[in-house]
Amino acid sequence: MNRFLSRFFIVLAILSAAFALSFAYYLDRLEAGSGFHSRIVWLMLGGFLFLAVAAWRFPLKAKFLIFALILTFVSVELLLQTAGWLGVLPGVNTKLRVPFGRIYWSSEGHSNSIRNRFGWNYPAFDLQAAHRIAFIGDSQVEALEVPCTRNQAACLQGLLRKKGPDWAVLGLGSHGTCPAHSIEVLEYAARHLKPQEVFLFVSIGSDIIEASPLLNGYPPDRFLYYDLASDGSLVLNPASAQVRDLFNRTLELHHSSVLGSLPMILISHCMTLQVAMSFRDSLALRKRQAEFARQASKLQRKEGEEYQRLGFNPAPFAVDPEPEARRAMAVLLAQIQHCNDLCKTQRATMRLVTLPSFPKAFYDSQSGTNWTMHLGSYDYLAPERALVAFAATNQIPVLALGDAIRSKNFSVEEIRSLYFSDGVGHLTEKGHRFCAEAIYNAFYR
Repeated sequence: MNRFLSRFFIVLAILSAAFALSFAYYLDRLEAGSGFHSRIVWLMLGGFLFLAVAAWRFPLKAKFLIFALILTFVSVELLLQTAGWLGVLPGVNTKLRVPFGRIYWSSEGHSNSIRNRFGWNYPAFDLQAAHRIAFIGDSQVEALEVPCTRNQAACLQGLLRKKGPDWAVLGLGSHGTCPAHSIEVLEYAARHLKPQEVFLFVSIGSDIIEASPLLNGYPPDRFLYYDLASDGSLVLNPASAQVRDLFNRTLELHHSSVLGSLPMILISHCMTLQVAMSFRDSLALRKRQAEFARQASKLQRKEGEEYQRLGFNPAPFAVDPEPEARRAMAVLLAQIQHCNDLCKTQRATMRLVTLPSFPKAFYDSQSGTNWTMHLGSYDYLAPERALVAFAATNQIPVLALGDAIRSKNFSVEEIRSLYFSDGVGHLTEKGHRFCAEAIYNAFYR
């Protein structure tokens, strides 16, 4: 028994050291610096030393106790894995964007799957298809809330393949991003996926405020921002250079050998670790929401007071927007134009899709089909109209889903069914189908 336990600990020690070194190497390539700053790396190296010493020096009783603790951990992990694959594990959200990374999403809907080879929440890309279409956007395109075979990109691919087999739609959605990131994803797609068409999705509820550090609440060294030069041209905020570089290295790293990402893949699949991380992220989100409300209050007292009632920062939707909201819209328009210019150089056709957001006040104050998005001093379709006018001026084909919803004469309850979180969250499966059908009817029928 003593010999078995010693050998068992030695094997675990070697595996722990191998994980620590490979994870440090992964971080070194990702962050262009030493990967030994990570606590996980040092924890695994500490595990290596502890297990090595235990194998040679600990008495049999101590070894058996450690072995029992390891078996307990394995048993808990197996229990969590079983609950995860059965879809009954509450309060856990794992979304690490890494090749073959585990996705378990319980906040909205209940996504339960594995990412594709390149780290996107989408089935395997068909890169042999003659006609490839890239969907680029934020979490509404990534769609963690629904199965990856039922988001708007997959639904459109199904519609197009009824016309012929040589169509492929590539879902390139990434949570926590905005059109500033879409510029980088567009260049990434041109290098690796070579689409002939690009759909750029703009989430009206988030993408305008995410063009401004003041409205977004994140400083430039923690989020990707662009500014406008004196001549109106788009320039990178200098403090965001490292954020952009890290985002690009992540994209490229996922196209290298899967073995290089193996430590992150294992982390994404370890449910014990994901439970702890989900709890940590939940606390961070609450702190972030409170800080967001305080930032809005500092910037615009009127908008800050109504932030909680409306469900998100309403500054860009004011009938008479404040200067910072206007500046954020100008930056967003410049980013869209830059994406269109990139597509032209890549000989790809870019189309713009606007995704409207409906605040809580919209549902609280009206019902039926006789609804309005002009609520008090806010007009929640005004930014969409501005984007449509900009697209028309610059000859960018555009689909305004807010206008499409209006043209369908949907009732308030039907609109609510398109979104999770009682109408103010991400798209439901019904919402994704509606989006795909609207795109198909607008550009392909």
